[in-house]
Amino acid sequence: MLNFEDVEEWDGVRLSWNVWPSSRIEAMQTVVPISALYTPLKQQEDLPPVLYKPVMCKPPCRAILNPYCQIDIRGKLWICLFCLTRNPFPPHYKDISNTNLPAELLPKYMTIKYTLSHPAQAPPVFLFVVDTCLDAEDLKVLCDALVVSLSLIPPYALVGLITFSTMTQVHELGYAECNKSYVFRSSKEYMQKQIQDMLGLSTTTCAAPHWPTHAPTSFWSCLFLASCSAMRIPTHWHFGGTHS
Repeated sequence: MLNFEDVEEWDGVRLSWNVWPSSRIEAMQTVVPISALYTPLKQQEDLPPVLYKPVMCKPPCRAILNPYCQIDIRGKLWICLFCLTRNPFPPHYKDISNTNLPAELLPKYMTIKYTLSHPAQAPPVFLFVVDTCLDAEDLKVLCDALVVSLSLIPPYALVGLITFSTMTQVHELGYAECNKSYVFRSSKEYMQKQIQDMLGLSTTTCAAPHWPTHAPTSFWSCLFLASCSAMRIPTHWHFGGTHS
């Protein structure tokens, strides 16, 4: 029998459900949504990154080929387990066989890291969503853990912060002179367009910030993302006390 705890420890991924709904009705009846907790930058010495780009399903699905997909060796195609679309293998998979499978079809590669030949179009983004409904002692431990997390993130990465308790706060990290955040009431329902307008998230109001020279400059983030190396941790990560 599969030990899910061992798999979670190995892959660094924990799912809210370990069984996928088999129909739309079952999916609608699922009270807890299907979601995943993922451990970024998890080191796996026995699973080095592969040196090619992932094989994707046709748009708009774009799911990635993985050990759970059905494959047809003779027909040189694979079936997406999400949308059931039949996809041909790329030409460089012409020698695929039951004894010669690419890494992403091997059971031990349920989690896989790809090293792409072309540079990323944007630096990696780490968005911290933090529950601050804690007593003072636990809140201090949480802040210390976040500071440690920041030290493990690549310096060219971008970092954002959202905190929530009785209110939800989207923190502005564009400057260090003072703490500034946009506050949303938990008792009110907001539409996506309302949030975008309140935060000014539109192409006409956002400008590309100055990233480090080795980070792409085409990615814009307004004031809500800051370069990890440029962040002043004591200012940005002080949550202003306990919320109830």
